[in-house]
Amino acid sequence: MLIIEGIRIKNFRVLKDVTLGLTNKQSTNSPLTSIIAVIGKNGSGKSTLFDVFVFLKECFQLGVESACNNKNRGRQALKNN
Repeated sequence: MLIIEGIRIKNFRVLKDVTLGLTNKQSTNSPLTSIIAVIGKNGSGKSTLFDVFVFLKECFQLGVESACNNKNRGRQALKNN
């Protein structure tokens, strides 16, 4: 089982520079836990955060180039999984 302890997202749609959890050994952040609540205003990037994880999944399954070229990513991709 893959456990993601942290992630840094730069320039992905509305997420310009976001760090969540433990991203390196020098980080003072705590690792992500198995339960996370995502709360924010409309348009703040909540759905985009989940799209990031769909993108990562596609990178591992299809390869990075195919994942980058996938035009169906987003709400449709989440519904199909």
